[in-house]
Amino acid sequence: MNILIADDEEYARIEIEEVLERIIPDKKTKLFFAEDYDSAMSVIGDNRIDIAFLDIQMPGKNGLALAQNIKRASPETNIIMVTAYSQYALDALKLFVSGYLLKPVMENEMREVLQNLRNPIKDTKKRLDVRCFGHFEIFVDGKPIVLKRQKEKELLAYLICLKGASATRGDICSYVFDESNDIDKNYSYFRKIVSALKKDLNNYGLDELLIQNVNSYSVDTSLLRCDYYDYLTGQAEEERSYKGEFMTQYEWAEEYIYSLENY
Repeated sequence: MNILIADDEEYARIEIEEVLERIIPDKKTKLFFAEDYDSAMSVIGDNRIDIAFLDIQMPGKNGLALAQNIKRASPETNIIMVTAYSQYALDALKLFVSGYLLKPVMENEMREVLQNLRNPIKDTKKRLDVRCFGHFEIFVDGKPIVLKRQKEKELLAYLICLKGASATRGDICSYVFDESNDIDKNYSYFRKIVSALKKDLNNYGLDELLIQNVNSYSVDTSLLRCDYYDYLTGQAEEERSYKGEFMTQYEWAEEYIYSLENY
């Protein structure tokens, strides 16, 4: 779930954040912050926002104008107005917002608003179907995903082979990418590939698939259905079973064939 908190006062943004963290302890809830109309619309334009908390009195265009434009740009976003003044309630209700909170925001009032959202939040988590046997391919809703660069796909293939274990930048560069004496050049290219992969996955709504920590990269295997994983756990269906080919487009994948044939 993605939540936007738009308020020109930092303490107010922090107050809402702290209340939300007590009510929604889910670590996969992502918070975005904005201090004015322009920065809020930028967040809306670049991300799918499920709930937007909007302060009414902000510099430039106020929160009511912001709410109107968010409803046009993102009709499914639940808008909750937050203000220190009750006289704006009627104007807010005319916009069919999901809620109206007075500052300071109380936990019980926040909980009630979140339980009665105008647009129920749908589970948008997508599950990938990954084919490792034969030619490596990735499908979403039965359709193959298209990545702009072949190295993005190869990087993803390598991380899927690790079955959730992490790899360092150095490991990936030496194993997957062409070796070069120019380490800085290799790492620069690697960063470009990671950035491109994250952007492409985000376009498919798969931003949770790639897990990146400090010099550590892995995939969330809970989002995958993979013939390779099923085979290793004895759950493979006949048509998805191993028949002698594994990620045929990648030379480094040949070493997995030995393990599979002796499994």
